[in-house]
Parts: sequence; C-alpha cells; structure tokens
Amino acid sequence: MTKALVLSGGGSVGIAWEIGVAAGLARRGVDVRDADFITGTSAGSAVGAQLALRWDLEELVSRQRNVGRTPAPSSSGSGAGGPSSQQMAELLAMIAKAMAGDGPAEARRAEIGQFALSADALPEEQFVASFRYLKAQWPARFSCTAVDALSGEFAVWDADAGVELDRAVASSCAVPGLFAPITIKGRRYIDGGFRSGTNADLATGHDRVLIISVLGAIGATGTRQTRLPPFGQLDSEIAALTESGSVVEVIAADEAGAQVMGVNLMDRSLIPAAVAEGLRQGESEASRLREFWSGS
Repeated sequence: MTKALVLSGGGSVGIAWEIGVAAGLARRGVDVRDADFITGTSAGSAVGAQLALRWDLEELVSRQRNVGRTPAPSSSGSGAGGPSSQQMAELLAMIAKAMAGDGPAEARRAEIGQFALSADALPEEQFVASFRYLKAQWPARFSCTAVDALSGEFAVWDADAGVELDRAVASSCAVPGLFAPITIKGRRYIDGGFRSGTNADLATGHDRVLIISVLGAIGATGTRQTRLPPFGQLDSEIAALTESGSVVEVIAADEAGAQVMGVNLMDRSLIPAAVAEGLRQGESEASRLREFWSGS
C-alpha cells in the first residue's frame, strides 16, 4: 500500500494552519511525514517540503507561533502584517475575472502571468531569500507546482528537475501582484495554485490519498468556498482519484478555523491563531484517520 499527502495553497495563514494540522495528527498517532509521496501547491509547497524533510513538527509549530510576531518582507504597499484586505480583494477580483474568461486554461493563466510580470511587487531574489530555511537537499518523495508566467503551462518540480528546493518552493508561492515571478532555467514562474488550488491529480496511482486543504471541496465539506476559482477543481480531482482506485480522505478547515483565518490568508497577524486552530483540528481528526493512514 502506498500513501500520498496533498497540501493545498492558502497563503501564510494557510501554512500555519497546515503545519498545525500535521502536528495535531502526529500528537494522536497519525504521522503524515511517512507518506510515500508528498505534493504541495503554493502554501502547501512550503509545508510539504518541511514534512518531506521530516523536520520536528513541534519545532515547526513553535516557529509559526513566532512568525506572526515578526515583520514580513513587504511587497509594494503592504504593511508589516502583509497585504491589506482591500489589496487582497482587488487582487482576487482581477484573478477571478481572468480565470472566468473564455479560451484555453493556459491562455487565461498566461494573462495572470503577464499581470505578475508587470506588477510592482517584491523583487524575486528578496522573496527567494525568505525561503532560505529550505536550503537543503531535495527530498526524493516530494514535488511542488508552479505555472509558467508567459505560456501558462503547468510545471512540476521534483528531485529530477534540477531546481534548488528553496527557489522551487518560492516559485510555487509567488502570488501575482505581491511577489515577482521566479526565474528558473531562464523562464519566469508564478504560484502553482493558478492551475489548481490542490493539484491533487498528481497523487494518481497511490492507494491512499490524504488531502489537507485550507478551502476544501464543495462535495467533501458540504460548503461552497469561492475565494479563488482554481479551488473549485478539488471535487473533480477527488472523483478522478477515486475512479482510478485511490481511497481519498480530506481535511478542510472547519467552520471555527475558517472564521479565525478569515478571507485575507496573507495576514501574518493571524498566524498564531491559525496554527492553534490547525492543532485543534488535527487532534480531533486523528481518530477518524488512524486506520485509513495505517492501512489497517
């Protein structure tokens, strides 16, 4: 039996929540770090890399509690806590308009990429430097995602891609308008969430698939999440995984967690509360997932 872990996008707040979930699960005997395959998109790429490296979960929780108390690298017009809710609302409106347009998906993603290339955003090397903690050898079982800013083509970085781990994760997290696209092998890349908030189809072929998603799926959670159009793809990804023979489980932020995290998932002041909510939910979900993850 092989196990895959899929981690969604969700901004700096989502990073804290996902780390909290992983630590909460481990406290109750479900260690997702032992997955045979870990894939992350945007925020999930930063979390997934640390889990694949098998870093101590309680130390990661402690770091997240401290992150919210330190200033973020400031993109244009952003405060110490990150972009304002108004900035995020304007950005999401632009993205939603582009994603809802006609034509091939790659063309729509390229439109967002053009916006990212021309935006007054945090310079790429300054953004990559914020991931210097990931200066490590690439874990063999980890992949993360990005989108080519010019062509809109989907990219998957893994141990065979010949990309430094910190730069690959930065490209997966490069939100258009906030952070400049990241240069890899002469091309510029933006956030992998613009293909899908989870890209869960990358886990095809694994017997058990656990998806940890900040926004969740309509069918899986019974609620409709509308922050970003790409997140709506999770339902179809779950269906495809199930049809291919995978058994799939989803942990999505519950109502209490969603209320704490709010709409602006880049608001660093919410990070300590988000990690606490993740811990709570991870501990509460462990009994449901223990047999699933152990394969018994």
